Amino acid sequence: MKLQLAAMAALVMATATLAPVADANAGGPKENVSCVPVKVDHNRVHQHCTETYTDEFGNVYEAEYWIDEYGNPYLRD
Repeated sequence: MKLQLAAMAALVMATATLAPVADANAGGPKENVSCVPVKVDHNRVHQHCTETYTDEFGNVYEAEYWIDEYGNPYLRD
């Protein structure tokens, strides 16, 4: 479990370094990430994540992905 938390923290840090630095403009892009644990097997829990992004023009984009017990993101049909 500690390894999974460390992997999740590393993934968050890696994602944060790729994200553009926000301007001081209050009307700039907004981003929200929500992850919910989901039990997929007897002792396996994955994370179901939804990311909502609003650009500077007010367009809303939504992405959905999963994170396995090892911290690896993947897409699911």
